[in-house]
Amino acid sequence: MFLFLTIGGRNDFSTEEFNNICEKYYFDIYKYCAARLDKSNAEDITHDVFFLFYKKRKIIENKNYKSWLYETANNLIKDFYKKQKRKIENEMYINESITEILSYEQNFELINDYEIEQYKNEILATLSDQERHLYNMNYIEKLSHYQIREKLSINEKTLEKRLYRLKQKIIIGINNKLNNHK
Repeated sequence: MFLFLTIGGRNDFSTEEFNNICEKYYFDIYKYCAARLDKSNAEDITHDVFFLFYKKRKIIENKNYKSWLYETANNLIKDFYKKQKRKIENEMYINESITEILSYEQNFELINDYEIEQYKNEILATLSDQERHLYNMNYIEKLSHYQIREKLSINEKTLEKRLYRLKQKIIIGINNKLNNHK
């Protein structure tokens, strides 16, 4: 569980009231998300629901907090799946591009495991320290996006941009290695 602190003076919505609502609905919202997502993403979405609730607590009408929380969770889950679909489509495009490159190589010899490892190390050596750290957290440690955002103290959009740029840099490195392998 987490607590949000109000900053500044008094407001219409006390910290105590907010914390009571979190305690009352947090696990219900988490279970709702977990039924539709894996554990890590369910945690991320649940956290985002209550973060949005905290930000918008003063403008929620009719004080029907439970309904608002479930509706927000549902919308965030839908957004998550839309993003996942776009990612998959993007990855399919990237995979098709690599396949296309390989199909142009008429005398393409099979690359052995040693060469693959060597190429991987050469490509990773081109990454900056920050990119290598992000690579390790995402691909080696397999941390959730929430965990990475917390460690780097960045927001979701920034993380998505950095991961996209990192993936593009790696793909360009792979393409260069394949083109030079003739």
